[in-house]
Amino acid sequence: MRGRTTGTVRGWRWRRNPLRRRTDVVETWLGVLFVALLCASPLLGWWADRSVGRVLRHEVATEHAERTLVTATLARSKPSGSETHPTEQLRWTGPDGASHTATVSSDLEVLQQGRIRIWTDRKGAPAAPPLDSATASTHAVLAGVAAGSAAAGLLVMGRQLLMWRLMLRRLESWAREWARVGQDWGRAGAGG
Repeated sequence: MRGRTTGTVRGWRWRRNPLRRRTDVVETWLGVLFVALLCASPLLGWWADRSVGRVLRHEVATEHAERTLVTATLARSKPSGSETHPTEQLRWTGPDGASHTATVSSDLEVLQQGRIRIWTDRKGAPAAPPLDSATASTHAVLAGVAAGSAAAGLLVMGRQLLMWRLMLRRLESWAREWARVGQDWGRAGAGG
């Protein structure tokens, strides 16, 4: 037996062998399929990143086209019950040229060079700040990572479930074989 090593023989599940069971072949093919799909899961993540990024870039452009940053002046300040978001009565001229006065939460305000500025919609009503490009890119990357990770996780769980079912079938097969052959090697006179 020169040149052969003891231990696992590579490719034994592919060769014809009286000890090879159908479950061995199925397990091998499932392993090949699993590796191929697992290698493809980053592609799914990349595709999700690109798709979500495209949608969010369109959303950024739309929001920036629909909202305008205008300068406002303080009409009067009114304390609210919450210190985190005090409200203020502000006056501003909207993009349509009309004068507006409203109570605006301070989280909608932008302070630039000592001036209060707020985002407004086309009618001049206060609006939430538009989505910025950096946030949109971050959301797209997170969506890609989540999609790729979820795909890989589902693959691993699916493989584990299939392997569990294969092992149950293998154990049932062994039990049938033992029942057919019989277990009498320990009794005197067995096998005669």
